[in-house]
Amino acid sequence: MIKAIIFDCFGVLTADTWHEFRMSLPPDQQDEASDLNHQYGAAMMSQEEFLSSVSELTGKSKKEISQLIDNEQSKNKALLEYIRALKPKYKIGLLSNVAGNWIRDQLLTSEEQKLFDAYVLSFEEGITKPNPRIYQIATERLGVMPEECIYVDDIDRYAAAAENEGMKALVYKDFLRFKQEISALLYPD
Repeated sequence: MIKAIIFDCFGVLTADTWHEFRMSLPPDQQDEASDLNHQYGAAMMSQEEFLSSVSELTGKSKKEISQLIDNEQSKNKALLEYIRALKPKYKIGLLSNVAGNWIRDQLLTSEEQKLFDAYVLSFEEGITKPNPRIYQIATERLGVMPEECIYVDDIDRYAAAAENEGMKALVYKDFLRFKQEISALLYPD
């Protein structure tokens, strides 16, 4: 029986401009950019170090990269309303690779923050997805077993890592598909 649903932030609750930028890079730069982002997300480097490293790697200015990561992400308002409807019946978690407190400080209103029973943010934990421990922390904070969770992420390998920890996982593509897929898990025939 499902007791909790855990959501990623970027690409699920918001658009993911970093992912789009990374995918626009030549293949030999994509992995290195991803590694730099993971180090930044785990608070292993400062924002200035991250901007300088990505600028050096890609030839983009630090200002361009800063605007990319600091711009106001577009909220997935339909999904936030759906989470509001799920909230009375399920525990709701947020698990994100994020380099600072941007989700609480800028993205979510205080009312929206109350939708989430637990936050697991990489910069606070010092680890990033797909490290198995970050998924374990999420289930521990929610007080549920992994098999009682659905994890929602837009990145295939992060969803697969959650499945490896015993969760059911959905790869988020769009809201309508998500609603169909989660309904099949929550209300099986």
